[in-house]
Amino acid sequence: MADRRLLTLIVVALAIALLLPACRGAKPQEEKVLRVWITWGDNPAQIQALFNRYGEAHNVRVEVTAPVEQERILTALSGSNPPDILVLSGGDLVKSYARQGLVEPLNKWIKATGIDLNDIFEAPLNQCNANGTYLCLPWGTDIYALFWNKDLFEEAGLDPERPPQTMEELVEFADRLTIRNPDGTLAQIGFIPDFSWSHLDLYARMFGGFWYNEDGTELTLNSQPMIDALLWEQQFYTRYGPDNVLAFASALGGYMSPDQGFYAGRVAMMVDGEWQVGPNFIPHFRPELNYGVAPFPPPAAHPERAGTAVVQGTVALIPSGVKDKEAAARLLAWMMSPEIVAEEMVANSNLPTSRTAAQDPRFAQIPNFDVFLKLMGHPNAKYIITTPISMEVNERLGQIEEQVLHTGADPVPLLNEAQAELAPLLKQALGQ
Repeated sequence: MADRRLLTLIVVALAIALLLPACRGAKPQEEKVLRVWITWGDNPAQIQALFNRYGEAHNVRVEVTAPVEQERILTALSGSNPPDILVLSGGDLVKSYARQGLVEPLNKWIKATGIDLNDIFEAPLNQCNANGTYLCLPWGTDIYALFWNKDLFEEAGLDPERPPQTMEELVEFADRLTIRNPDGTLAQIGFIPDFSWSHLDLYARMFGGFWYNEDGTELTLNSQPMIDALLWEQQFYTRYGPDNVLAFASALGGYMSPDQGFYAGRVAMMVDGEWQVGPNFIPHFRPELNYGVAPFPPPAAHPERAGTAVVQGTVALIPSGVKDKEAAARLLAWMMSPEIVAEEMVANSNLPTSRTAAQDPRFAQIPNFDVFLKLMGHPNAKYIITTPISMEVNERLGQIEEQVLHTGADPVPLLNEAQAELAPLLKQALGQ
């Protein structure tokens, strides 16, 4: 027995001796890390906690960076180590990125991971569709509506429960809600059309057009609806003086602060999105604010356009430079599941893009959220039309809108010039 035990110990010792060199040279297994970049981030800690659930379930680490500045996106997409998932605030630049070969087509990954496109609302999904190729998927979506301060309405002698019913009436209400100081400067303003950013897409739709035709094959920058929309916006500056309006707006607080113009009672009406009614915005910064929300009103001559809204918002894509696209696709499929869509969109009061998620009873508990849900399902809901030259067109439109509103420029020659310059570029990009 002693000899047998001795022989066993010798065998074990030899085995250990043989294994030791290999163990010394072995490298520890590297932790799998998936990187998610998000260009918005109202509550980064909440977003990271959500993605931690995926990491724990799949033995990986998910690093969320939010918010990411827009200026970093193109550099990251063009580099050798892009994020595995990029979540953008809107889909308007996706086709421009794809034109440069920076976006992975998703069709095969949608099929491989079992993402149910039939569960996604049509309007937000269409912004990702490029002639049958899906370049992104909508992860929640946004719609804009009209917010009004009921206390300021009452002080101005207006019915606090009745918002303007037409675009013309909105102008009249804005006049009654605008107050000047003795020196002529503005103490309060009824409405600023580009507060807190441009809403030209909504106004153009209200006037019956857009800067592309419906299938995105033609540029329509100098169409009559575009001219009408810019002139309608311009009057809010010319009535009170562009310098006065700009000085007033520059003195308002930041977007996410209690001194934001609408929160502080200095801007009586504003166009903004559904997230405002959620926990990170009005209820957080001004829980006592007495306000209402309604669909943006149509022109008096076109009541059939009531309920018009432009569906846009968060989209998720896989950069073409990602090394492990299969892992990225699995993470994207998890993001698109109804459970996760509901969880994230309830947390930030964004519209769920999943039909199943939209049935979650928690959405009904958010005051005024139903206004946006109804707009998303309205027959007049439009999706944002994008093209491979959206980057160039958006930049030029921003310049034109600023000139028209802030300097009183005539929009017609500016639009004509842009149309002549950019229309051939669109045809070239589309191979026409």
